[in-house]
Amino acid sequence: MNEVVPLWLVNILSFITVFSVMTSIGTTITPRLCLDRLRAPLSLIRGLTSVLVIVPIVGITMSFAFGLDLPEKVGLALIVTAPGAPLALRRALTSGADSGFAPTLQIVIAMLAVPALPLWVIIGNAVLGTRGVVDAGSVAKQVLLAQLLPLGVGAIVKQLAPVRGPWFGQLLGRAGVVLLCVALVSIIVNVRYSILATHPRPIAAAAVTTLAALALGHLLGGASQQVRHSIAVAGAMRNVGLALLTATINRTPPTVEVIIISYSITAILIVTAYIYWWTKFMEGFATRQAR
Repeated sequence: MNEVVPLWLVNILSFITVFSVMTSIGTTITPRLCLDRLRAPLSLIRGLTSVLVIVPIVGITMSFAFGLDLPEKVGLALIVTAPGAPLALRRALTSGADSGFAPTLQIVIAMLAVPALPLWVIIGNAVLGTRGVVDAGSVAKQVLLAQLLPLGVGAIVKQLAPVRGPWFGQLLGRAGVVLLCVALVSIIVNVRYSILATHPRPIAAAAVTTLAALALGHLLGGASQQVRHSIAVAGAMRNVGLALLTATINRTPPTVEVIIISYSITAILIVTAYIYWWTKFMEGFATRQAR
């Protein structure tokens, strides 16, 4: 793929974006609420099962159901088996997710991604007849730098500066949104022709998988609407950084990266539409409850 925007610049923009957003979220987290969720783990177990097990199975199944070529199957498999999209937590929290459950789910998913992704690569090799590899150390480094470290920094800032901390977090959050737009435009500019040339079948498989993930969140989330919403968003948005990391380690053909990015764009569009519907639904629900 021809690079209009240098890859090193795209990588730096992406890292700063994720670090800023996750640090911003860290300034809003209340550890006590997270601990309460760990003491009553049933909903958490359901969410983890959906995100780490069922959604990958659905995605890999869809790659066969839509008759994708092997590189397309590999790209789809890599993105659906990469859990814990950092920006999913922001999307969930800003649209009414449970403020204790959503961060807890995200943190546990990030930690479990370290053993889960290499295991899924092994399973993918058996299913697709490939020879991919990924070591847990590379996954752990990415998870630490992109999620756990900035969340921890944000929580410390909030603890040290209870008044200024949230304000600083809001400032970082706004900067992160601007950087996210710049990073997305940079990525799309680099692969625009490849994305436009993508067959409709991988896009359809991505759309079905994303819709299934949203539905699973509501089916497995229990009685709480906010918990259901948290699981739905966490399952629907996959970790493009981890997927591209695995693709880079294995020196996959360019088609694999294009499928990963195309899937991510498809998921973002569907989740955005879902969040709009969810927000309107909850507004109507609150109005009916008030009567």
